[in-house]
Amino acid sequence: MTDLNDNKVCSLILLILSAFLTTQCLADDGKAYLERGITAYSKDADFDKAISELQKAIELGLSEVSDMVKAHLYLGFAYMANNKRIDAVIEFAKAINLDPELTLDPKIYSSKILSAFNETKASLVDTLTVISMPGGAEVLLDGKKVGITPLKLNSVITGDHNLTISKDYFLSKTLNIKVYKGEDNRIEVELEKADITININSNPSEAIVYISGNPEGKTPISLKISLDKDINLKLAKEEYLDKEINIKLIKEGISIYGIDNVFPVKDNIADVQIDLVSAPAPGSLKVTSEPQGALIYLDGIEKGQTPLTLSKVTPGNREVRVSIPEFDSISKRIDIISNKETLADFVLGGTAKLLSVPTNAKVFIDGKLAGNTPLNTNRLPIGSHQVRFSKDKYLDKTITVLIERGQEKEIKVRLLEQKGSIAISSDPSDADVYLNDELKGKTPFFLYGLQIGEYSIRLSKTGFDDWNDKVNIRENELSWLFGKLISQ
Repeated sequence: MTDLNDNKVCSLILLILSAFLTTQCLADDGKAYLERGITAYSKDADFDKAISELQKAIELGLSEVSDMVKAHLYLGFAYMANNKRIDAVIEFAKAINLDPELTLDPKIYSSKILSAFNETKASLVDTLTVISMPGGAEVLLDGKKVGITPLKLNSVITGDHNLTISKDYFLSKTLNIKVYKGEDNRIEVELEKADITININSNPSEAIVYISGNPEGKTPISLKISLDKDINLKLAKEEYLDKEINIKLIKEGISIYGIDNVFPVKDNIADVQIDLVSAPAPGSLKVTSEPQGALIYLDGIEKGQTPLTLSKVTPGNREVRVSIPEFDSISKRIDIISNKETLADFVLGGTAKLLSVPTNAKVFIDGKLAGNTPLNTNRLPIGSHQVRFSKDKYLDKTITVLIERGQEKEIKVRLLEQKGSIAISSDPSDADVYLNDELKGKTPFFLYGLQIGEYSIRLSKTGFDDWNDKVNIRENELSWLFGKLISQ
């Protein structure tokens, strides 16, 4: 290898700066100068003329990058012939910067030229390894396609670069990287699966699209899918047979089970056309419920309220659901038959027969007055309900009643009286005590467990005038009375 002169360090700095800061002007004006310069160098050995012509070609610009590489390379050759090594190295650096893969055939060029060129290239380039998960991704370096992962590039200009890695059905990834001299320049990238848009249309259009039994909209409709994932769909339209399909994204495009054609994906978008088959003559469906006014859903689509007859219903096994918000919901599979009416009757919630001892107690269900016992309730939502029985002079009683669908429960409760106590004494004692004109005993008198309410009190003793009064017996209280009897 030829030694560099005393200005080796300065010349290397100069050539590297020149390589990265040079701005090329591409045009057609310099083509003739390029050809004359190459002829002057190769055939005429007129190196000064070659230098002049090639400098003019570069100054005017060349339309092809390969021509610009050739101009800098031959200009370097001419400088070498004139023993201007530093100038030659600068031109070699510019050529290599434009084409890092550039090499010289040792069978054609002198050792002097090869030494200068190879030393220049060695100072400017290094290797770059690019690996992606998954592999097989396209690699663009500074906007230029350079290969497919896994990829090792042996001649990449050191310094800053823009690296883009892309693969069908995956999100492209763009990185700003730096290639260092003498280091293991290795880039590993994990690509994320991209969501592919599937535009689904049907013939005829306006078919309802179901995913996992839930309506998602009508055709045309757009859905998202990623690689190796599938979507189970059902397309339904009145007067047409339901179409159940499985859509899967594979490497070749959108595959649909039962359809030989694979729909292509372009720019992460695929258009899928599904043909529906006309159904036999429609049938009708009459939907009733107890209680009435329930919302009707046919295959998940709201149709109205019970009672309702739906005409022109496509034959087949259909899902019918009735629902009363905050009440109950029931689903059935119903077979619709051509030219026939099918009845779907639903009983929502349940009822209760409420009895009490004594009767005629007020009944409150979940805080609302429902009537007096004995009571047959209206339809109640399934689940737990708080039922309160209330009657004057009796203790309220609250119970929890579990209502089950389609059943009537009989509930009977016994109400306890509200009671108080009374104590009566008199002067003189041993007087007869009458409560509401019923003899109860003699004074001093005490009675516990007397039903609450107002009572008339009369004390009677031979030789004395009767003593009369009224008393209000209150719950859990003792009412005390004293009667002064007056002799006759």
